[in-house]
Amino acid sequence: MPHYAKNFITQVVLRADFTAGTVPLVQPDEGVLAVLDGFPVRNDLNRQKSEVHVRKTPQGPVRDTRTTSFVEHNFAVEDKSRRVALCGEYLFMEERRYEGFGDLRDQFMDTLDAIAAQCPRMEISRLGLRFINEIKLPEANAGPGLGADFWEKYINPWLLGGLRFAANDGALARHMCSTELNYGTDRATFKYGIFNAEYPKPNRRREFILDVDTYCRSPLMPADVPAKLDDYHKAALAVFEAAITDALRERMARS
Repeated sequence: MPHYAKNFITQVVLRADFTAGTVPLVQPDEGVLAVLDGFPVRNDLNRQKSEVHVRKTPQGPVRDTRTTSFVEHNFAVEDKSRRVALCGEYLFMEERRYEGFGDLRDQFMDTLDAIAAQCPRMEISRLGLRFINEIKLPEANAGPGLGADFWEKYINPWLLGGLRFAANDGALARHMCSTELNYGTDRATFKYGIFNAEYPKPNRRREFILDVDTYCRSPLMPADVPAKLDDYHKAALAVFEAAITDALRERMARS
């Protein structure tokens, strides 16, 4: 796999949603707390989820809504660059200073395995891995313009059709596209384009988003997760490599 001295990854998310009733976790036990020893910033948050069920009646469909309250346990490193949230509903991990997949994957798996030891009936209903790349090229020598004429040097031209349609007259406010891929139980959603944090003002930034979300919605056991995460990591990397050009690889100092 390629290695880059610099990357544009601003957020990585790993998440496992648990099948209802299989993780009756109210408080994490000593085993879970031990694997999260390196996360000293801790707090609990009260959360709610709403479930809507539609039932048939002689008068027609009736929607029943049930709201459930639960406690989300949060753990973070000192600078908040890595955070873990866990409860009886899910395990969530977020990384905002990405330095490699191996350590992140291992921390997620150690935490998941510790929860499984506390809750042996654990089953996962959805597993996901998401990479958000914010390609920011603010340097004065990056080139003129903010549309396709500029980005075609760094981004695969096949992704720039909408920018060409919008021309390059400085009026573009936002252009985000979404492509969804179905591989049976495995899925991927690829979002890309100009987000513009100052929307609806015209875009004035050299920033291009490549957001790859890989996931499955089929039942998994904890032992199934490592291989799935490795597959999703490879898939996300393949999408990223297909979306960029050698000029951007040079700026990232590929080795």
